Amino acid sequence: MKLFRSYKEIWFGGLLGVAMWLTDAVMHVELGVDVHAGSLSSEIFSPHSTTLIFRLLYMIIAVSFGVFLWRANWRERELRALEQSVVSFQRQLDAPALRILTSIRQLQNRNSVKLDETAEKLATDINNDANLIDELAKKYLEFSRLVQEGKRAEAIEILQAIEIKLAEQKLSIKT
Repeated sequence: MKLFRSYKEIWFGGLLGVAMWLTDAVMHVELGVDVHAGSLSSEIFSPHSTTLIFRLLYMIIAVSFGVFLWRANWRERELRALEQSVVSFQRQLDAPALRILTSIRQLQNRNSVKLDETAEKLATDINNDANLIDELAKKYLEFSRLVQEGKRAEAIEILQAIEIKLAEQKLSIKT
């Protein structure tokens, strides 16, 4: 099913070519009843050499049309996936930043000067989130460099690797 979804325009071109082949065969049978008494199946599967050449030309044109559509839509799909990855990446940066701000406010609102267990835990959380944001920012710089160089597929792979790492980190935080 994924193969069909990925190349649906090319499949459309092939089906268009088959439809043109069948239409031409039906026309030959209907219009050529007086000239030759060939059946529809013989006209479809074993046409005359000239007819075969024209039908193959129809098929080539139709499949070429499908490939052209696929390439045009492929670029659009790739850019859409890139945009979705960037939005997802920005959302992933927001969560640690908000946690840092919340932790800092909690530390600022504490009355005691001495750091107790809660303050130490908050400071550790701030440090971990700051390191995460720094690491994500470095990956984002690499990502933007690849996008500017036109290496979109590699850029998307970097973003997917970041998403996997963040998902693993969320699991480790919960446990």
